[in-house]
Amino acid sequence: MRYFLILLLFPSFLFAQTNKVVSPVYSEDYQRLIHTDTNAVVIPTSHLHRTLGVKRMFGTDTRFRKINVRHNELQMRPAYKRDLLITGSYSATFALKTTNQLPSLQTDYAQGRTLDGTLSWQGAETNEVFSYGPALQSLEYDGQPYVYDNNGKLVPSGSGSGHNPTAYTNNIFRTGSFFSQAFNLKAVLVENQIHAWEFNMNLGQTNEKTLIRYNNNDAKNLDASLGARIKWLHLIGKYSYAQDVFSNANRNGFLNKAYQQSILTPVSFDNGQGYTLGNGQRSYSNLADNPDFLLRDNGNNFNATRQQVSLLMERSAYKRTKYTIAQSLSNNTENSHEGFKPGTAGFPEGKPLYRHKEDKLYQLTADVSAPVEYNTSKWAGIFAANYIFTDAHSSIRYQPGDANYLYQRSAHELAASYRQVYNGNRWYLDLTLGNKANVSNTITSGRYFQPVTAVSARYTANGGWSLSFKSSYGEGNTELPVSKSLSYVNLLRYSTAEAGKYFPVLEVKNFDHLTPIRHRDWSSSISGDYLGKLTLTARAFVNKVAEDLFPVYENQELVLKNIGNYRTRGIDLEVGFYQLNIRNAITTMHTLGFFAYKNKVTNTYEDGNYMPLAGFSDVHTAFVQGQPLGVIMGSTWEKDGAGHTMIGTDGFPLVAKSPAIIGNPNPDFVMKMTNTARWKKLTLELAMEWKSGGERWNGTQAVLDYYGRSQTSAEGRTITNYIFPGVKMDGSPNNIPVDFYNPQQSIDHNRWVRYGYSGVAANYIERADWLRINTLKLTYQQPFKHIIQKLTLSAYVNNLMLWSPYSGVDPEQLLFDQANSTGLDFFNLPATKTYGFNVTLQF
Repeated sequence: MRYFLILLLFPSFLFAQTNKVVSPVYSEDYQRLIHTDTNAVVIPTSHLHRTLGVKRMFGTDTRFRKINVRHNELQMRPAYKRDLLITGSYSATFALKTTNQLPSLQTDYAQGRTLDGTLSWQGAETNEVFSYGPALQSLEYDGQPYVYDNNGKLVPSGSGSGHNPTAYTNNIFRTGSFFSQAFNLKAVLVENQIHAWEFNMNLGQTNEKTLIRYNNNDAKNLDASLGARIKWLHLIGKYSYAQDVFSNANRNGFLNKAYQQSILTPVSFDNGQGYTLGNGQRSYSNLADNPDFLLRDNGNNFNATRQQVSLLMERSAYKRTKYTIAQSLSNNTENSHEGFKPGTAGFPEGKPLYRHKEDKLYQLTADVSAPVEYNTSKWAGIFAANYIFTDAHSSIRYQPGDANYLYQRSAHELAASYRQVYNGNRWYLDLTLGNKANVSNTITSGRYFQPVTAVSARYTANGGWSLSFKSSYGEGNTELPVSKSLSYVNLLRYSTAEAGKYFPVLEVKNFDHLTPIRHRDWSSSISGDYLGKLTLTARAFVNKVAEDLFPVYENQELVLKNIGNYRTRGIDLEVGFYQLNIRNAITTMHTLGFFAYKNKVTNTYEDGNYMPLAGFSDVHTAFVQGQPLGVIMGSTWEKDGAGHTMIGTDGFPLVAKSPAIIGNPNPDFVMKMTNTARWKKLTLELAMEWKSGGERWNGTQAVLDYYGRSQTSAEGRTITNYIFPGVKMDGSPNNIPVDFYNPQQSIDHNRWVRYGYSGVAANYIERADWLRINTLKLTYQQPFKHIIQKLTLSAYVNNLMLWSPYSGVDPEQLLFDQANSTGLDFFNLPATKTYGFNVTLQF
């Protein structure tokens, strides 16, 4: 039997004596991490006489990358198998854009006012700015009706040929168009199942004719990266380039001004064929502008260029310490001409303005992580540390003769953490403890203790459902970026009547010697999942901000100051229904989200516990102790101790001597719903949003009322013997009847002009709720098996529908696109409704 067993095992003994090395088996993930020469065969030279032939060891078709003798050993490395994988895509989008909700304008009454007790038309040559004249169809001169002559001027009908008066819209909007295309290419060289080389390139271009005539935007971008894995080292180099070219910058509200001039033009005047005044433009008054004159051949332009290069180096090994170092250098430049040409109302000699802005940023990031091994696979730990160094330079230069601004910041941030994970059969536990420290040359002192902690737990049951809990707390310091221009705060120096003179040329003095903004954030959530078809998540959070920074105008300069503290508390709920089948043909998915928050200013450092944030000197959002963040402040009605409106001796309400809080722009809650239905190769998506609560100051309506261009002023000018609710100065109920527009009185006494350019701000606070259909999209996908792998066709409509009690434009639009201006509307540009089509080819 002994010899029989030896005979059976003889083949194994024979092969066991050969010097052929068997290549070890590694997982793909392991190979990607190490990328080393696992196929190298090492044979001592003393054993060469006993080795089998090379062809028998590796096969007759084996190719060798390297064969040499080193340290008395023959080293043979077979060449790796190489595969070149190329993928990419091309996408093109074409869209048409139209205006969404617009304010309501009157189309019945002509340019003019009451003169000698009669409603009289006052033409362009009179420089009349009001539209409180007679009705268009009743215009007469010595009993004869007016007509327009060939120059667009109103003249008596007997003075020559012409046509009857008509209502002109003077709309500056057009149907906008948008075309974009993007090309993506990715090439990967695979060696021995490892991505040895990777190349990515993205090219993009957009051309847009905006909703506003003579205003176009163009953009282009290029992104390229090259990566390589050399043994344990992974290198990635990237380059990015982007350029934006606009016909006009809107930093000073230039486009808003053009829109304002268009809707203030009297309905009896045609801006396209209007009367030419001495200032060289066709306008209804030398105190106003023709928007086409502002927009055409104005010498304005905006050009922004962004470039960035970066290099990432990563050294990693399977179950070993991982090191990553990344460096990037970026350079952003902006050049803009944003002035007014000669002949502009208010600037007869013109107002040129050139602005050059350049930002440079160098950033170094270093990461290290090391696993902690245990004797059991259920426990795992990892130490991680991160270091970030940034060196930022920013400069702003205006036209010669104006001030130049230079800013610089060097900052260091260090973070360290330990993460412990337990992964059992049903339970998953995760705990992270860490700390952050930061310091820079622009703050008074750094902070070296900023704890960060997070804990989570998940339980998975046999029935396919799971329950998770997460909670986190963190502290941190932040500073305002030196590259962020804060010149928009200049608007607070102007009243609404002076908005046309707004030029944001004063920048903040410096960013030095400041206390950083301190953050404390806490959140906790609980979520459940049932078979991946039903999910529920509930999250509560508290964010506290202390010593917030804001620019303040002092001693003819803008200086940064710590203005106070505020707190935000909120909840976030989301329910998801997935893979609901209808007759085994249609699959639907639905998500419903609910978000609500309350914020409150807990402390202010300024006298009077009050600080304007954005807007105008007479109407603005504000930082007020004890109030929600960003409340609206402005003029309001005089009230008695019981809250009754005080009425003057002329029967009209009285205006309070001091401004007050008149509105809160923060919503009560926001709900969002998304729905997706799939049938074969078609997918239909619908996204809706409901915002409840929140208020908005409609300054556009106030100015339209003042000039008599609003539908409200057209309907109200015939109201007579109206008694305003309130009490007279002696405390008795008001009983004095008034006429909103009495031709026997000067125009200064009518209901709207008497209160000034923007009226009484409290009278123009409106609810800003909305229900909107954000997106409706239909997609068709067709897969292929050749060079083209998939074709995707999509048709969509964005901002399809808007229902809102607000009478102005979309209440989501911001004042001159400024930060902190939520709740203010002063000729804000309307939102757009977009009809688009997209085609994407993947290969």
